[in-house]
Amino acid sequence: MVDLKLRLLRPSAVPSVPIAVLFLVWLVAVDAAITPPDTLVQRLIEISVVFLLYIITAHAVQGFRTLQLVAATTMLACLFLTSVGVHQGLAPLGCVMLDEAHPGEGLPDGRGCVISDDCYGADAEPGAEYECEHVGLFGTTSVEGRVRYRGELQDPNELAVTICIGGMSFVLAFATRRRGVRATVGGAAAVLLVFWCIVMTQSRGGQLVFLAVLGIFFARKLGWKGIVAGAAFGLVVMSLGGRSGETANESTELRYEAWRAGLDMFHSSPLYGVGHRMFSLHHDLTAHNSYVLVMGELGFVGMVLWLSMIYISIKIPWQAMRDLRHEPGAEVARAWALALLASWVGLCIQMMFLSFAYHTVLWLFLGLSGALYSSIRRHKPDWTVQFGLRDLAIVAAICVAFVTVILPVFLRLKGF
Repeated sequence: MVDLKLRLLRPSAVPSVPIAVLFLVWLVAVDAAITPPDTLVQRLIEISVVFLLYIITAHAVQGFRTLQLVAATTMLACLFLTSVGVHQGLAPLGCVMLDEAHPGEGLPDGRGCVISDDCYGADAEPGAEYECEHVGLFGTTSVEGRVRYRGELQDPNELAVTICIGGMSFVLAFATRRRGVRATVGGAAAVLLVFWCIVMTQSRGGQLVFLAVLGIFFARKLGWKGIVAGAAFGLVVMSLGGRSGETANESTELRYEAWRAGLDMFHSSPLYGVGHRMFSLHHDLTAHNSYVLVMGELGFVGMVLWLSMIYISIKIPWQAMRDLRHEPGAEVARAWALALLASWVGLCIQMMFLSFAYHTVLWLFLGLSGALYSSIRRHKPDWTVQFGLRDLAIVAAICVAFVTVILPVFLRLKGF
């Protein structure tokens, strides 16, 4: 507000704002009609927080110096998470008393262990449930041996995608911008640290995101040689494996069941869905798929609006790379457009396996795409990115295909 008052910022909306406002209005309308009154205020506060994060990031950043500062802060935060994850994976095992009121959380009690049975004894709390897990910094603990963080990133898969799209992608952007031996060595070390952490999360989706982000940079910088190198490296990554065996197979089966439940919710209420954050009231688990989640909770209209935000946020860096390809002095714009495009490719892949639709990380990247647009416009005022009827038709066609063909056929092939 001070920068606007001093005219350091221009009060100019980014292309995704009208769509985001419509999405917010639709979500509030659905909540007001469906959500129980005792949880309505909490739901509205949750979505308002991420919406404001998006608005502020997209409009308070209107120059590449500020954009790089915000990107550096995001990168350092993600590398911090990466370091905590690696430390946790190397830490000794300890007894963790599970919190029944908050599934997935627990409190380390300081006792060492080898297996969970070691935690039950004279020193155990009567009636408490224990697991033997790696105990890391800041009270973090692993889950089934998989490293994770806390809060919104207590799921190992969410930690994996976050450190890839906000850590590794931005590291590569800075490394290509600065170049030199120090930047190359530092960038390589950071990428290897992220890779190590992803291996410890045992996230199969995280491995795909890692390969997608790295593949975008390889293909852009090295052409077909980069694609070959990326494919070879991908074989190494996948050979290290994520989860496997009965546990992984059971997880996949449960995910498919949730997708079928989401499709059934959509069929029962195709216009406005079953309500924001109401999926778990109609099924035992969350959707484990952002596209299915929005489809089931907000109906076709909500799905089109949500996917339109994603679409325009991807179109901004894509069009920036195309339009500024031969623009003199636009190296910094091209570098960050490439980084954001790589992040979005990885994010869209992982959202096939995570309920990420209202996640802070997603809305932060919606804001960062807007920040890139604002920064380019400051130096090139005539540059625009449009979202017209043709774009809306493309998004609507994707949604129709997903709901009527792609998801039903896939589930039928899988026996669901």
